[in-house]
Amino acid sequence: MSEEKSLTRDEKLACEGWKKKFTCDASRVDEYVETYKSIGLEVRVESVSEDDPDLTCQVCFAGNRDAFKTIYTRPRQS
Repeated sequence: MSEEKSLTRDEKLACEGWKKKFTCDASRVDEYVETYKSIGLEVRVESVSEDDPDLTCQVCFAGNRDAFKTIYTRPRQS
């Protein structure tokens, strides 16, 4: 098995310069995206990952992952 396949999504994104901010209710994502963009950051929004080490209790997400999103940012690329 290659090393890339053993990395979690967060680890792969970190290699691309993305920093995980938090997971939130999907209905609030647009306001957070707008705020981060207004301070000059690139923003990436992902569905909740099953391999997310920060979400050790995933009861809230079971059967309803689409109701939550994880926000990542990085400095704007030139």
